[in-house]
Amino acid sequence: MATTDRQMLLICIGLAFVFWLILNLSQDYEINKTVMLQYSVSNDRALAGTPPRSVPVQIRGRGWNLIWESMRGSEMSVQLDVGADEDYLLSRNVLEQEIRRQLTSGDLEIDNIGYDPQRILTTPRDGKRVPIISNVKASFGPGYAAVNGVTLQPDSVTVSGAIDELEEITSWPTEPLILEGLEESIRTSVALKPPPEGLKLNYDEIRLAVDVEAFIEQQFRIPVTLYNAPPSDSSRVFPPYVTVTATVPQRAFGTIRETDFRVEADLSRMKTNDPYNTVPLTLTRVPENISRVDFTPRAVEYYIYNRPQ
Repeated sequence: MATTDRQMLLICIGLAFVFWLILNLSQDYEINKTVMLQYSVSNDRALAGTPPRSVPVQIRGRGWNLIWESMRGSEMSVQLDVGADEDYLLSRNVLEQEIRRQLTSGDLEIDNIGYDPQRILTTPRDGKRVPIISNVKASFGPGYAAVNGVTLQPDSVTVSGAIDELEEITSWPTEPLILEGLEESIRTSVALKPPPEGLKLNYDEIRLAVDVEAFIEQQFRIPVTLYNAPPSDSSRVFPPYVTVTATVPQRAFGTIRETDFRVEADLSRMKTNDPYNTVPLTLTRVPENISRVDFTPRAVEYYIYNRPQ
């Protein structure tokens, strides 16, 4: 086949495709979309209950117009202005008008809406102060630790919305944040979890502080203190001392003494059926600037000595 013949064949195929496209896109088609409903309410009121959030809709029109509408995706958003109304009737006609404003062409028709008229109720907006729950995870480089853990400022937030929705809210979380390998103090901010529609926070993020210092591991020999011992001539435990291992800030090394710790054996917790007379130990006093602390052993044996009559 000559070059000229091939070119003519390609031109004919192209013209045939164009005429086929024009013919088919001139016909009517239908597409399905989901309309996401958003409500605009005045600042002093909040939505009550659970108004509809999405509505299925069927749109009809010529292929040319539906191409552009289809390219916008399977969802579309509609903003409904409730204002300060206590009782707002969302009718099918109102919803259809708002959807028409969002269409790419005035020649498109709304063929079907899966919606029944409903009343959108609002109530006066109220506020509630709740504590903030941290979702911040901090890890430290070797030999480093936090002095006072992760601190948040402020530590509470005011949530405003409908009274019935506020009743179930007892706290508010931060967004997850991971801080790794810290070897120096850090000051930053962390976002609060965004509220759902109908609720508002008085701020979107809070300040975060982590005071980091170098720490040294130190051991202390602490005597066991007895409590609730029965009347006897002599009561003893074995071993009489425990070893406390504490992670101490480098700046406080040498200033912490054995008397800053207290290990107690509460004899009222001793099991009467234990043949070894063991009683668990509790670490009841620890210096404030200690990062991590452990002690061994966790239990001691208890003995009572009575003089012969």
